[in-house]
Amino acid sequence: MRLRYFQLGGVLVAAALTAVPAHAWQVSPDEHAKHHPGAQATPAPAPQAKGMAGMKEAGARLEELVAKMNAAQGQAKVDAIAELLTALVQQHQAMHGGMGEMMSKMKNKDGAAPK
Repeated sequence: MRLRYFQLGGVLVAAALTAVPAHAWQVSPDEHAKHHPGAQATPAPAPQAKGMAGMKEAGARLEELVAKMNAAQGQAKVDAIAELLTALVQQHQAMHGGMGEMMSKMKNKDGAAPK
């Protein structure tokens, strides 16, 4: 019965995290610099710069986490599920941000005003 509660909790957390727009969690380098004056703004590599190698690495990482989750039992399984869910959300956010960048570049090429 506890497993069902953990599964339900995981589904609810996943639903809540995917309902919030990914751009709401992202901070621009300028905004980061305002809060951390000594930190240097280093933009993350764009998903398209990673290419197929980055996608394969991300897929391999998820496969490792799924295998770890399937092999685990008890509290270790719950921890593995949380780790997998976190990786999925991070991958989703990165993909969403990259798509937004591509869309704004496409709009700029067409002569439309950027957002």
